[in-house]
Amino acid sequence: MDRIGLNLGTLCTRGAWPLMILIFVLGWSPQAWADYCGSGRPVALAGVNWESGEFITAVTREILERGFGCRTESIPGNSITLEQAVANDDVQILAEEWVSRSDVWKDAAAKGLVRGVGHPFTQAVEGWYVPLYMVKGDPARHIRPTAPDLTSVAQLGDAKYVALFGDPEQPGRGRFLNCPSGWTCEGVNTAKLHAYGLENRYVDFRPGTGPAMDAAITSAYAQGQPLLFYYWSPSAIAGKLALFRLQEPPYTVACYKDLTSTNGAHRQGCAAPTPNIAYGVSSKFAAAAPEIIAVLEKMTFPLADLNANLVARAAVQRDAKAQAILFLEQRPELWKTWVNPAVAHRIEASLEGGGAAEVQAAGGFPQGLVISIRRPVNDAVAALVTSQGAAFRAASHAILSVVVALDTALGLMPWWLLIGLFAALAWLGTRRVVVTVAVGALMLVVGMLGLWDLMIQTLSLMLISSAVSLLIGLPVGIWVAKSATPRAIILPTLDVMQTMPSFVYLIPALMLFGLGKVPAILATIIYCLPPMIRLTALGIAQVDTEIKEAATAFGVTPVQMLLAVELPLARPSIMAGVNQTIMLALSMVVVASMIGARGLGEQVLNGIQTLDVGKGLEAGVGIVILAIVLDRITQGFGARAKHG
Repeated sequence: MDRIGLNLGTLCTRGAWPLMILIFVLGWSPQAWADYCGSGRPVALAGVNWESGEFITAVTREILERGFGCRTESIPGNSITLEQAVANDDVQILAEEWVSRSDVWKDAAAKGLVRGVGHPFTQAVEGWYVPLYMVKGDPARHIRPTAPDLTSVAQLGDAKYVALFGDPEQPGRGRFLNCPSGWTCEGVNTAKLHAYGLENRYVDFRPGTGPAMDAAITSAYAQGQPLLFYYWSPSAIAGKLALFRLQEPPYTVACYKDLTSTNGAHRQGCAAPTPNIAYGVSSKFAAAAPEIIAVLEKMTFPLADLNANLVARAAVQRDAKAQAILFLEQRPELWKTWVNPAVAHRIEASLEGGGAAEVQAAGGFPQGLVISIRRPVNDAVAALVTSQGAAFRAASHAILSVVVALDTALGLMPWWLLIGLFAALAWLGTRRVVVTVAVGALMLVVGMLGLWDLMIQTLSLMLISSAVSLLIGLPVGIWVAKSATPRAIILPTLDVMQTMPSFVYLIPALMLFGLGKVPAILATIIYCLPPMIRLTALGIAQVDTEIKEAATAFGVTPVQMLLAVELPLARPSIMAGVNQTIMLALSMVVVASMIGARGLGEQVLNGIQTLDVGKGLEAGVGIVILAIVLDRITQGFGARAKHG
């Protein structure tokens, strides 16, 4: 820098002012390119999965890349894991950190590992909400108010409101839609349920992801359903839906400190303070990149602008990067106050090359030939939810009644009886004492780990999914084996079902059927049905033709041929299909937890997202034990079918 200063001084004394002006116009300055990025180091930003955080992160990346020549990357994760990553300097910027909401951040700040810089936005609001139509009605949609007197959380303990917000999976209790597992607000809301005396009256329902939460809220709102949930502003949901915020006791420092601590007593609840949202940065990065920190200190979005961008993005399903570029094109008078003139000049110059269309990289596929199915598919799903939502909800409740009945039956069964039942099945399948004793011992370990109730929930979900898959898979497999035309259609369809990511089915399923076990069962059936069909068809196709010819010579009918010859000889292959169906159903438990299915999968997901290694490992061990037990039992029956 001393050499640069000397050179500039020499230029000035020699009267080279025209050259200096030219250099400034071209955008050069001693700090034109960020020192941090000039060294070749990339800037890692937290890939948060809520709308405002995604948009602010995208704008930050565009400014760093276009204005400072930085290489940036986005690291996905939930708030707690990303906060820990910032503390470790694995992530340099968390674009929307709700300061002092988690013990991870507070501990890291106390150790000087992280800093809060600037404010991405101010005047944020959070709390417990219901749709406004519940309180005021909605004449345009012919919705009458169902809770005209509801104003505060203090009323939620009333039996009429518990019934109004009833949980279909646990009759007699209401449902409170919390934040996704692992988000900082999830722990705070759980503490509030306890503090308000509602934990035994309401189910603390936690979706696994932010999109699942938004889909559930949007679906319930479109159908005019009652809903009690936590939410915040800025957000697309708050920007486009009319919501009513319930009153809470006023904020006090002591109350909220207790609510946000994992070790708090949680005896008193209160409203959240005015949120302090900052750009969370690692202290190492702050020291190494003061030129970037200077931008973050000024980079504040007006709340109205932020909400407008979120609503506009959601309306056309635009990705965060495209919306960020559109923002830079439309609001230069705002973002130019954040950066110096040289950086602003480079950003403007880069935008002149095509702006939002610049999303296509050089040499990429021509944008004019791109045909997107996103909008028509989303519009079709939204129309179906609005027009047929009641019918799908009725179907969901009918399926849930079966699930609840099975849950109740398994829950009422004494633990020792269920262990004995599994041991008996192991003995019938294998006729081996060692396997039988091992199965009983492993089931006992599940109970000793405190996972018995969670195992029951997972077991009921898996049994129903597997039973439906078997009922569908067996006849369809026979049909495929017997007829060429169905085979030509069904086998490629099975390929699609097995290769399509299961998450693709989850969002439309939960919008139609609601969060919980029903969409989870649907996704699980789609995932585990193909092997049952394939192996049934394979087993029948491999029956020796000479045996079938001999049976035909004895005058058997086609039905007798199927029941007395083909199915018995195909039993080993069919039992292999049963085994694979059960194993695949069990492998879906963690995915199912992302849309609100309870059980061992939710425990694993929560352990991962809260960095609670012990919790995740315990639940993982429970899943492994259940898989081993069911695998040995079904393999035992399959081996007996093969040799018997």
